[in-house]
Amino acid sequence: MNSTVLITGATSGIGKELSYRFAEKKYQLVLIGRNEEKLNHLCKEITLKYSIQPYGICVDLLEKDSCSKIYNKTKELNVNVDILLNVAGLGVYDNFLDRDMKDHQELLEVNIKSLVTLSHLFGQDMKKRNYGYIINFSSISGFFPGPYMSTYYASKAFVLSFSIALAEELKPFNVSVLALCPGVIQTPFYVKAKADIAHSYLLQRMKPNSVCWVSKKIIKMISKKKTGYRVIGLKNKLLIFISRSFPKKLLGKIIVFIQAKKIEELVHHQNV
Repeated sequence: MNSTVLITGATSGIGKELSYRFAEKKYQLVLIGRNEEKLNHLCKEITLKYSIQPYGICVDLLEKDSCSKIYNKTKELNVNVDILLNVAGLGVYDNFLDRDMKDHQELLEVNIKSLVTLSHLFGQDMKKRNYGYIINFSSISGFFPGPYMSTYYASKAFVLSFSIALAEELKPFNVSVLALCPGVIQTPFYVKAKADIAHSYLLQRMKPNSVCWVSKKIIKMISKKKTGYRVIGLKNKLLIFISRSFPKKLLGKIIVFIQAKKIEELVHHQNV
């Protein structure tokens, strides 16, 4: 019997693409999404195309006890999760103080708290079974300070550090942990975060990779059971390698240039 993969954030972006990739390889899927219509459509699409029946669990990770609901539902379904993919994530683009604190709290809830809670719940089972794989989505942003996306960058730094530490702790129990660090990906994430081309220069100065290309790289890494962390893409590896020569303060200034706010340019022209 093929391994069971649980994917959060499965109804869009890289989560959706990975759902297709795993379905193609005939893994049993447990797909998590907050939009019931999109989730049902995805499950039906996968069933028709790949002749496997995914389990869909409609849960908003911002809801109270959402992670416990996911875990308990897998128990009701009598499903043992072999591979946990914590893909779901939020972004907030703006000056930190100009965004409502609720936006930052929701980001931390999804990017950190839910990821840690799901890793703890399913990690316990994996440890008992002496088998499992936890894959957490960090980012190359986890290596940098992030003006205009300060809480997002900081959350990815947390995920990176947490995953590397957890990999060492669970190694004796045959449970692997991997932090994936992609760069900019062509997904709806930037529109939702308001960091798209209408608000920021980020997508012009850091050309996005396609979800197809990134997902192929990720599947290859997972098939080789990589642990610790992996940066995806040669240009991203070079970027991080070069950045190690610069002090954090200077890196902050570089990030300001990369993802500068377009609104500031518009205001400047209006005032001239």
